[in-house]
Amino acid sequence: MSTPTVPPGVRRRRVLRRVGRSALGLYAIGIGVVSVFPFFWMILTSIKPDREIFTVTPQLWTFHPTLERFELLLSGEIGRQLLNSLVIALGATVLAILFGTLAAYALSRFDVPGRHVIAVALLAIQMLPAIVVIIPLFTLYRTVGLLNTYAGVIIAHMALSVALAVWLVRGFLAGIPVALDEAAMVDGASRNRVLIHIIFPLALPGIGVSAIFAFITSWNELLIAMTFLQQEEMKTLPGALQQFTNQYGTDWGGIMTASTIFAVPVMIFFIAIRRYLVAGMAMGALKG
Repeated sequence: MSTPTVPPGVRRRRVLRRVGRSALGLYAIGIGVVSVFPFFWMILTSIKPDREIFTVTPQLWTFHPTLERFELLLSGEIGRQLLNSLVIALGATVLAILFGTLAAYALSRFDVPGRHVIAVALLAIQMLPAIVVIIPLFTLYRTVGLLNTYAGVIIAHMALSVALAVWLVRGFLAGIPVALDEAAMVDGASRNRVLIHIIFPLALPGIGVSAIFAFITSWNELLIAMTFLQQEEMKTLPGALQQFTNQYGTDWGGIMTASTIFAVPVMIFFIAIRRYLVAGMAMGALKG
């Protein structure tokens, strides 16, 4: 029995398809290497001894790793600054998600007068730089006694991300039929129960994406934290990165070690809720 002959045109298309897939795979690997290399270099420099950091030819590995910088930094002020950043970032994230989800539910379910104007206004506020509100907020905080407090910075950081949280969660709630709320209430469920047991679980992908944005926004913020927290024991971690640079030079080993410590909580937070982020992207693709 003879083997069917593959037409030259089909064979050519198969070869081009294989070449295209291989090229796409190599491109993806290249993008991955370029993206990961800065983190690899940061961690590598943090464990290198000083004599291997300041070399004419960069060394892509070290045979004399050291954790002395981590021990020194974590036993000093940076441990307290790390705790301050965690408290503020987690507090701002919780508040942004809470108020953002409630506002998104109201805008998507209730006939709020001017709700479209409110939504656009929230997006416009999100575009304002933080420096615009520094002076008014500083004056207000000094009057009400919120300077040098966690609450003051948490409220300010929450304001930076709550508007986008409203938009993100509102987009997910728009895909949840209102009839689902009505059916639950007909069965005797209260509005709060519908919100907690039905709407929240279905909107978890949008809430997860909003949580990542709110946490990273608060974690990386420097200007507000440096302005409102003037006591040394209240400083956050982004401010600690400045102490390694002065008029005499830069302590590259110290700044890379502090940057590694700075990046770890974000990675842990991202890994903890990554499944909601993936679900959110998939749902967004299906809606598109």
